[in-house]
Amino acid sequence: MGSQDQVMQCYERIAVLTASMLQFARAGNWEALAMEEVAFCACVERLKETEPAQVLNAVQVEQKYQLLCKIIADDAEIRDLVMPELARLGKLLGSMQRQQSLHQAYGR
Repeated sequence: MGSQDQVMQCYERIAVLTASMLQFARAGNWEALAMEEVAFCACVERLKETEPAQVLNAVQVEQKYQLLCKIIADDAEIRDLVMPELARLGKLLGSMQRQQSLHQAYGR
């Protein structure tokens, strides 16, 4: 289905996307991060379709390892940056739901 080069291009693209997502997370640009995540997911899906049919050579395996190390490190930092924002949004949503319940119960 795909070639070894296509597999490696997917890993390289994913590494670029996670680096970009990390920059957006550091800047608090959640909308841009979410948009980049769409491209990330599409590339991961393409990789899932392509990689199983390919056997990488030793050099490509080493490159893949290096790319995966970078991807995992960036992903961990993204998660560290996103989790407090998700917690904040969760509290905000909970507060809004309580207000809505009170409004329904005692509303005007």
